[in-house]
Amino acid sequence: MEYSDHARRQMARRNITEADITAALRRRQGQPAPGDNGNMVVFGYAPNQRILKVVLSRDMNTVVSVMARGE
Repeated sequence: MEYSDHARRQMARRNITEADITAALRRRQGQPAPGDNGNMVVFGYAPNQRILKVVLSRDMNTVVSVMARGE
């Protein structure tokens, strides 16, 4: 999985690790949904039971942004 510079900044700012994102993608809620600019959005559980919103590129190979649900 690749990470955009924006995603890396958001991860640092929000204290979200690569392991959190990997877990959220494995433990997702529902199917990926279309997002803005052709991106895909996935909601899933991080190890601490926090629900993450992971924004992925259209091909789903790059994390574009990430936040806790509701942010």
